[in-house]
Amino acid sequence: MLDMDIVLFLMHLLDVIFFVGLAGSSIVVIYSFIEDTMELFDKNEPPVVQSAPPASPGASPGIPARS
Repeated sequence: MLDMDIVLFLMHLLDVIFFVGLAGSSIVVIYSFIEDTMELFDKNEPPVVQSAPPASPGASPGIPARS
């Protein structure tokens, strides 16, 4: 009888631990989603644009030409 009470207590304890972990993970996912959305649509910073120099018809830079 005592063994069954211990098993039932541990089962309920695992249920509580599982749902607390699930709730914590949900909060982290929601917070990350909100933060990423704010960063994606932030209008205060100018966009970072990197323009590449026009490609020359010759050999690519950094790659030696074959002879």
